[in-house]
Amino acid sequence: MLPTMKRLTAVALTISASFAASHRNGPMLLEDQTANLNDYYIFRSYESGRADRVVMSMSVQGFQNPDNGPSYYKFSDSVLYRFNINNSRGLDGNADLQVDLVFRTELRDNPTFVSYFGKISSIDGPEVFLVQRYTVVVRNLKTGTATFYDKDRNGKMLTVAPPNLGPKSTPNYEENLGKAAIFELANGMRVFAGPRDDAFYFDSGATFDTLNFRAPAPVLAGMADQGNGPAAPAAVDGFAGYNISLIAIEAPITMLTADGTAPTDPRSPNAKIAGWAVTARQLVTLRPSPGDPVNIGEYMQIDRVGNPLTVEALIPLPMKDKWNRSQPADDRQWAQYIGDPFFASGILKGVYGINVPPAPRNDLLGVFVPDITRIDLTIAPTPMASQSRLGPLGGDNAGWPFGGRRIGDDVVDIGFRALAGVLVPGFSNAPPLGDGVNSNDIPYLNRFPFHAPPHAGFKHSQIEGTNGRGMNTNQ
Repeated sequence: MLPTMKRLTAVALTISASFAASHRNGPMLLEDQTANLNDYYIFRSYESGRADRVVMSMSVQGFQNPDNGPSYYKFSDSVLYRFNINNSRGLDGNADLQVDLVFRTELRDNPTFVSYFGKISSIDGPEVFLVQRYTVVVRNLKTGTATFYDKDRNGKMLTVAPPNLGPKSTPNYEENLGKAAIFELANGMRVFAGPRDDAFYFDSGATFDTLNFRAPAPVLAGMADQGNGPAAPAAVDGFAGYNISLIAIEAPITMLTADGTAPTDPRSPNAKIAGWAVTARQLVTLRPSPGDPVNIGEYMQIDRVGNPLTVEALIPLPMKDKWNRSQPADDRQWAQYIGDPFFASGILKGVYGINVPPAPRNDLLGVFVPDITRIDLTIAPTPMASQSRLGPLGGDNAGWPFGGRRIGDDVVDIGFRALAGVLVPGFSNAPPLGDGVNSNDIPYLNRFPFHAPPHAGFKHSQIEGTNGRGMNTNQ
């Protein structure tokens, strides 16, 4: 094979290995979408008056078509959805606290062939034939205690928000249904579960077409690196118009630190915590057809997500499933791939001629090993209007990778630049890399759960929809 062909073949294989897991976190998870984690977020709340809180959220089952009835997307009753919090031992990738959510589906007797019929009066009104309830379990692994909540502090059952069907069935969706799915628990936490707009933005189509970036990407300059970036077709957000299933929790900072305080000194051993999300299934599933499946045994991890881009850009394709089942505390086993990433040497340098720092990349190892998203609780939240999509690279330390991860952080552009060496002290050759998509297709909320309301099935449009910043399809 000619040298040029060898290089092109290697690049094509690398693209498959590096990015095929974007919202598809490994080959086995293609067959288990309700357990497939997409993104994990942790940040100090920038909602007015709630800066003393930390918000964590996980999105699952990406690329949801809003008009995909009559059986709409839902959480799996057989999947355990878990938030892990590490607040001790120098953040070693072992959990100290866990918050679990377990769902249960109620199918109400009805003569129809649909899950929802008529104008939905409330999140569990009589028009809802498929109702999902859930239980929140807060576990303190140091004391071995667990507290269960299936109702809010007013005695209301914790209920999943229904989908946004359209103006006839779900008029004024957010006011009538979205806000009603936010519950405050007796311990002071707030929780939300339901469909939302996918907050992630990325030109996935151009990237997966063997790095066929649309100009002005991949080296951005001037206005291309500012503001919202160009609209389609110059930049195409491959996630525009799609929904995800979101689980979000908000907790007081004092509930998450090892000593129960809200630290103010960045040198304090309690100043930093970290988190990651996990999905798990029980060890054995029996299918006694025609009866319902029966699940038996301990819960076994199916997927995990800490920092963005880890499994997507750093872990080789044949190892993704093993990585998903492994624990952050054991991430040193992946150091050879993270400390010398082929995306940097083989693509940025090999294809684009960009000078990158030599291995070992201790800057990347410090972020991704263990693969947990760290947050410095002494960094004040940046008001939404003043946030930089580039986080610390844009002078806004309240974003990824040092101040947690907010939903608006442009982790693709930050990640590209980090792989090029921008985090290496004294290394000044990292260009302003990016995919050209600088913002989400629709505005986020400035309050919990921060993700925008889900797109409506009736208004969903591939022609006039949000991909080109056209019709807002979540109203």
